[in-house]
Amino acid sequence: MDMTSPKSDKASTEFPPNQVAAKVSKGGPNAVTAENLKNLDENIVASLGGQYLEWVEADLVKLDASLAKIETSDTIESASVRDFRKIVHDIRGMGGTFEFDLVTTIADQVHSLVHAFESFGPEQVVALQVHVGALKVVVAERLKGEGGRRGREVLDGLQKVYDKYV
Repeated sequence: MDMTSPKSDKASTEFPPNQVAAKVSKGGPNAVTAENLKNLDENIVASLGGQYLEWVEADLVKLDASLAKIETSDTIESASVRDFRKIVHDIRGMGGTFEFDLVTTIADQVHSLVHAFESFGPEQVVALQVHVGALKVVVAERLKGEGGRRGREVLDGLQKVYDKYV
């Protein structure tokens, strides 16, 4: 077969019809617009808000159990620390979406803290426990956004712990 000559078969150069484009409304109230997408996002977030609290509370239970498995011989790559990091990552990713910015901020700080440790001894575990406790406070007290005065108190206390290790 000669690879240098182009094919002249017309069927091989035609593309199938764009079936998605045919299904998208090009005008009217249901057309895909930035405003309609924004409204859809807001509706989804509003309808899932209550479920988020259930999800994050369940994740905090998992985080506690995972933290209890971290031993003094563990490193950043041990199975127990990897499991802990995965749960923190999941918690960190969703908080801001549901207006729990403090959850994301604290989980991000936990993530950084874990990566600052070369190994995990009793002090490191206590530092993580303090942060997990703070996450529980934010969720239990439903501190949305930056959490006002109470949110600042929580973050100020955590910052002292964080600064000790990072």
